[in-house]
Amino acid sequence: MPRYRLPDEPQAGALSRAVVDPQWPLLVSMLAGPWLGWPWFVLNAHAVGSPSKWRQSLLVGGGLIGSALLFGAIFLAVEAKALHGGLGIRLALLCLMAWKLAVSYALFVVQSRSVALYAYYRGVLRNGLPLVIVGALVGDKALASLPFALRIVLQ
Repeated sequence: MPRYRLPDEPQAGALSRAVVDPQWPLLVSMLAGPWLGWPWFVLNAHAVGSPSKWRQSLLVGGGLIGSALLFGAIFLAVEAKALHGGLGIRLALLCLMAWKLAVSYALFVVQSRSVALYAYYRGVLRNGLPLVIVGALVGDKALASLPFALRIVLQ
């Protein structure tokens, strides 16, 4: 007899010991940057067995592509002298930061439902605060050796 299963019920896998509340990857995205937060969202989605894990992975890919395109547009605007002065460049970089935060928040919203179901029916969520603290402390140093453009896209 087949077992009854909810269509959006998460199917936890071998990584289920690594499941955290999505607030932690969101917080590390804000404090350290998407270079650490977005892969953590993907790991968490796969660990909880979220039915939307591939959509979340595509969202991360789209976030990276969008960040690169926005940075490229800002760079071209500066080179074409369309953006000049510190204020214009800072506002353009603020748009890039807002894009990254919007992607992080979208990941948080999508993942919250699956993690809430997982926590209600199955299990324990790990505390992600240690990784948030480490990411916030070493975030800039970890990216310091990267080329400038890549550092801006990932930070």
